[in-house]
Amino acid sequence: MTSRIISGGKSGNIPIKKQDIKIQKKRSLTYKMSGGREQIRDLTLLNPPYDLSVLRSITDLSDILNQSIEAYKTNVVGFGMGIRYKVEDLEETPEMKAEWNQLELLVKELCYERPAKEVIEEVISHVEECGNGFLEVIRNGKGEVVGIDSIKPEYMSVTKLNRVVNENGQDIKVRYFCFRDPLMDSGVESGTWYKTFGDPTPLNINGSVGKEGSGTATEVIHLKKGDFQDPYGIPRWIGALIKVIGNRKADELNYRYFTQGRHIPLAITLENAQLTAESEATLQSYANAIGGEENQHKFLLLEAEKVTPADAMLGEDDKYKPAIRIEKLADILQKDALFLEYDENVIQAILSAFRLPPIYVGLSTDYNRSTVETAKELTEEQVFQSLRETYEWRINSLFREYDFKYVEVFFKTSNIVNMEDIKAILDPAIKAKAVAPNDLRDIVGKVLNKPLGPFDGDEYNKPILTNSQGNAVGSLTGEIDLEKAYGKSETSELAATLRRLIKEVRS
Repeated sequence: MTSRIISGGKSGNIPIKKQDIKIQKKRSLTYKMSGGREQIRDLTLLNPPYDLSVLRSITDLSDILNQSIEAYKTNVVGFGMGIRYKVEDLEETPEMKAEWNQLELLVKELCYERPAKEVIEEVISHVEECGNGFLEVIRNGKGEVVGIDSIKPEYMSVTKLNRVVNENGQDIKVRYFCFRDPLMDSGVESGTWYKTFGDPTPLNINGSVGKEGSGTATEVIHLKKGDFQDPYGIPRWIGALIKVIGNRKADELNYRYFTQGRHIPLAITLENAQLTAESEATLQSYANAIGGEENQHKFLLLEAEKVTPADAMLGEDDKYKPAIRIEKLADILQKDALFLEYDENVIQAILSAFRLPPIYVGLSTDYNRSTVETAKELTEEQVFQSLRETYEWRINSLFREYDFKYVEVFFKTSNIVNMEDIKAILDPAIKAKAVAPNDLRDIVGKVLNKPLGPFDGDEYNKPILTNSQGNAVGSLTGEIDLEKAYGKSETSELAATLRRLIKEVRS
């Protein structure tokens, strides 16, 4: 009896591991400032701990990372950029209005090719994909910031940390950056160099240093996830990296299972028999033809020749009957090749890394209105609000040279109003005559999604008193000015309903 074992495969190594940050290329330069003082800049480039291009490509292949990153983009800056006064409730002056108009024009013209919002969204995508994002800052001849753009992080190398004295005599920590794209910059051997935003070093784009105030290199804001002192950031989902890769491999195995569905891992055992040469050729042809839908659901005929031991006695033929058995080997390894449990665990791990409830990525099997509102409020408070403030600070830091005293840029948010909670608070307060009409203006404005100013008149700042019949007494016995309250040209269905209800109550 002979047996034949067919095996294959190699020991599986983890495809991506964190590497120690190593020196990529040593380089330093010395230049003299206008006062004759020598300055040294260390332009030694460092390798990132992970291959940034590989991290970004993993995002493209994942069926959960893209949705999570899209949720971050949409909820941090996706609702648009706006301008507001730093101190509210101040009477607007001509100087305040002039600043408003100037900042409004700056934001509008920060990027001519696309809205500034889209540039920031792209940088957020880069940060969440590979832990690093680069925002290029463009100045005019006066040194004022007039434009921004994003830079692909996989082509950027970061230098060692340098300590630099800025124009105010302060020590600041800066790094330098070299962009090298083999397709775009094939003719630029040294790459394109950038410096940290706010660095006064007159660096040129080729990595040399020019005369003071004449450098050609533009500035970059390096946004990263992780320790600020590290040269590179790490994406928040790095802990689930192996799960994401494994999930992709499971999907590929599923695909092969359906495209090569005729093949089932099995063992063919023969007892008192051996395959004929024709059967072996048929089996080999069967294995070679695996693949493609046209080859599924076909029959396989195997023939075997009886083998009787040489020492068998005459008349013992019945004792050595030939038999062919086929044993399936797939029942334990693959249950219909679906890996549903594994896929679900990966989704949960990624959502946990991003601190997102399932509703943000389109998974809402067990949600109702109440739980959705609670999930949105909690995520807004714990995740998006802090991120939004970080990016707002970065954007407002671009306009320091303009010395804006009254205005600033902010990112708009979604209109999250839990009417059940508001109703539960307001109902007893209104019954206790503890709420004035003007107290409700902000709440109604949020419902209508438009700003509503207070009513003129001190009587609207006091609670409405009613008699035993429920009629208003005192100064609020006349009609409320509905046009003033909700606007003359209000087209909102909700506003129209409110107007109709108030008129019905008054009549």
